[in-house]
Amino acid sequence: MVGRAGTPSARPAVNEEFKEFEVAGWREPGRGEAYDAVVGRVTARVAEPLLDAAGVGAGTSALDVATGTGHVAGIAAARGAHAVGVDISEEMLARARQLYSGVEFALGDAEQLAFEDDTFDAVVAAFLLHHVPSPERVVTELARVGRRVAVAQWDATKRARLIGLLTDAIAAAGVAAPAGRPAGPSRELLASDEELRRLFDDAGLADVRIDTFAFAEPMRDAEELWNGVLGGSVNTRAIVLAQPPEVQQRIRNELDRLIDAHRQDGMIVVPVSVRIASGRRAS
Repeated sequence: MVGRAGTPSARPAVNEEFKEFEVAGWREPGRGEAYDAVVGRVTARVAEPLLDAAGVGAGTSALDVATGTGHVAGIAAARGAHAVGVDISEEMLARARQLYSGVEFALGDAEQLAFEDDTFDAVVAAFLLHHVPSPERVVTELARVGRRVAVAQWDATKRARLIGLLTDAIAAAGVAAPAGRPAGPSRELLASDEELRRLFDDAGLADVRIDTFAFAEPMRDAEELWNGVLGGSVNTRAIVLAQPPEVQQRIRNELDRLIDAHRQDGMIVVPVSVRIASGRRAS
């Protein structure tokens, strides 16, 4: 691992129950391959604009936090950057090392990165903030170890249909999250300019910019979308799998209905929209 642990500062209390729920989900056997079936390949498409936003190029040092199966770190390395990827799941890292053998990967917690202050030219994180108890704490930690920071988050559900279609199908089927399940940050809130700007401002980042990256992701059929989103999520997967078979089928029927609007030439073309926030450390 590059660098040594910096001096920890005072941070807000962490909802350990939610964190444990998320970590357990990402550590399930086979999770890396399941993630890459759909969500991972979308992450790879987001890597270029995310790295552009952080100014990652040849000769720069870059940290990819919550690297997952390593696509962003791997693409940074292909640009000539010295890239390091960290993730809290060894299951995900095992696939990252298989896919990108020339990149350094290590186990790491986004809330307490094991690097000294100012270690990296750039730090990036794709689709991380809704998986952690405190986005504020994480963005502050990203800004501590890097001079430039960029994060990618799903846009609002009505525009980010890769996740939104199944989210809407669950709601249309009359299904709610099981009682007692720990709640995490709102994806909808984290899609807003105001919230992303607040997180960056509070972390001491300047020249904050919020951009939208939108594209269409083709799918063979509803089965690919269903399995791909379940394999690439923790909370949504848990909600669906907690239901009895007849309710799971009702959700699936609603998904089939919703995707009719996205059928083109025998395929499903799913609109994807991502918010990318970037900034530089002010001092």
